[in-house]
Amino acid sequence: MSITLTGSARVAAVVAHPDDDVLMFYGTLRAWSDAGATVTVVVATHGANGVSVADRAAGITLTTTQRLEELRACYQDTSIMVECLGFEDGALEADRALVSAIETGLARLRCTVLLTHAPHDGNDHQDHRAVARAALNAAVRVPTCTTILHGKPHTPHHGFTTSVLVDITPYMDDKVKALQAHASQAGRHYLTEDYTRWRGTGPNWSLLPARADRERSFEELAPSLLLLDLPAC
Repeated sequence: MSITLTGSARVAAVVAHPDDDVLMFYGTLRAWSDAGATVTVVVATHGANGVSVADRAAGITLTTTQRLEELRACYQDTSIMVECLGFEDGALEADRALVSAIETGLARLRCTVLLTHAPHDGNDHQDHRAVARAALNAAVRVPTCTTILHGKPHTPHHGFTTSVLVDITPYMDDKVKALQAHASQAGRHYLTEDYTRWRGTGPNWSLLPARADRERSFEELAPSLLLLDLPAC
């Protein structure tokens, strides 16, 4: 499937934590933004509970602004905006509060394209699943939102089937640097350069073997809504 990244789009990436958007969509968001689209990252939580068990035992804590500052640094010198809904991470529920907050944001942004987590019951963070369900619930009541795309989770055994590829080769080096900007999450395998580059080139072999020698990098998506506005005959 080939989708043109048009400059008229109003793109909202709705994610659970500060760094989820970079993992799933960084190159896609940059490409849309460079094409002239209005792009906003909406983070449900401040991510202050994103501390490993070992670090917490050692007395390491995070502030409610620390991870958001790391995220904003990822989009420095771009036109991509970052907003936070202010929920506490770790125990999100797709309840009225979360659905309403997301719906209000999508309506205010006049979102035409929603990118969010994949709705599945596989091995994934509970906050990711909650945001996926809440975002889908909210989007159906926003009349401007006619395209919904879900990002590939970084966890194994996730039950995700890729059907859309975005070539992010020009942005791969920047994506690596953006993930490294999340210093508070250092040590996690899915933020490392080796993992990021392996994940980006994987579709060359599994989905585009005839083009594998081109060494392109991709982000993997799957649509749950895609309106094709075809010209009249």
